[in-house]
Amino acid sequence: MALLSSFNEDRPVSYFRGHPIYCSTILTIAYAVGIVLTALLEGLMANCIFFPNTAFFQGEIWQIFLCTFVNQPSFSTLFSLFFLYVSAVEVEKYIGRARFLVLYAIFLFTPIVILTIWMLATGQSTPYLGNFEVWVGFFVAFCTLYPNLQWFGLIPVKWLAIGAYAIWLLVLVSRQNWLSALVFTLICAASFGYIRFLQNGGELPRIPNPFEFWRRPKFKVVARPSSFAKPSARDQQTDLSEMDRLLDKISKHGLASLTAKERDSLERARAKLLDQDDK
Repeated sequence: MALLSSFNEDRPVSYFRGHPIYCSTILTIAYAVGIVLTALLEGLMANCIFFPNTAFFQGEIWQIFLCTFVNQPSFSTLFSLFFLYVSAVEVEKYIGRARFLVLYAIFLFTPIVILTIWMLATGQSTPYLGNFEVWVGFFVAFCTLYPNLQWFGLIPVKWLAIGAYAIWLLVLVSRQNWLSALVFTLICAASFGYIRFLQNGGELPRIPNPFEFWRRPKFKVVARPSSFAKPSARDQQTDLSEMDRLLDKISKHGLASLTAKERDSLERARAKLLDQDDK
């Protein structure tokens, strides 16, 4: 099962020294910068960790958009950054920029929504940070698009994804971290489901732009000329005279003797006469 051919949009945002720059490239660079800032400005970046109570009830809205860039430098963080780029850039090439951004928004806001609902239900404000859910989501999307691609020529990536999901879910359940297990499962399911949705020809409804109304060109209403207005006798005589002159020229010198302007005049006169005959 493959996506529609119109989905195969390999359109980079820009180029740098001949190399294509995709949204996934920019996103990976932003996450790398986030790792550096977390190491250098740990206190400042701590204010970017998402807490549902502070984000929504104390006005710290920036946490919603910046929490995923708070990443402590480590080998696992660099490993996830590599997987993020490799997976995300291929997904973006395949499904196109707009659908890629929709998928990224799903990965970004799913944990936010789940943790907010959890807070409203239990009163517990659980923190959220890091890009784990993002790179996992893009990896699942990549494996959904290319399920039979061989990992180092040994194992299809679909079995690698299934095995990795099962192992990590078992780890979370063994730690009784039910909330993280729920978020992890929903991210994987949303990634798989969205790609399958596109593969079946689905499209999300277009959100209307409220500013389109103000950008519409202004139209001036003018009186429409009546298409049934009968041409005057003088106009008819002029058209007949013009056609006779051109037909006479054709009979003497051939059709090639007419200029482009005369050809247009002949065609207009012919169309008018045909229109009059129909009426």
